[in-house]
Amino acid sequence: MSLLAQLKKDSLLARKAADSVRATLLSTLIAEAEMVGKNAGNRESTDDEVQQTIRKFLKNNQEAAAVIRDAGRLAVLERECAVLTAYLPPMATEAEVKAFIADAVASLAERSPKQMGAVMAALKAKYGSGFDAKQANAWVKEALAA
Repeated sequence: MSLLAQLKKDSLLARKAADSVRATLLSTLIAEAEMVGKNAGNRESTDDEVQQTIRKFLKNNQEAAAVIRDAGRLAVLERECAVLTAYLPPMATEAEVKAFIADAVASLAERSPKQMGAVMAALKAKYGSGFDAKQANAWVKEALAA
């Protein structure tokens, strides 16, 4: 079952259970995730695209939580973050990513900044979107410079 189909199923269950916070969040998320596929050629969104949409929602909620002072709204945001996180695969740990980068750099014929794309592509192939790409980018630069 695709992630989008799972979201639709859970949204229906949330509406039946009168869980308004979860139902509203999932309905909004589904609409946003479906638009990604429709805008990219009128097709269904892939699981990776849906995960990117979930991560965008999480980031927005975390940014909103940083500025909101109302305890009631903050509790709703925290609950929404918990719901969203449940749909994401676990993130690779820092140690796993660093070890993979070290192995990838060690297997390169030549070490230069030009190899950055190859190492990042290998990371993406192994972990998909389950790692912090910005942080990994810095680690790859560091490893290639050593």
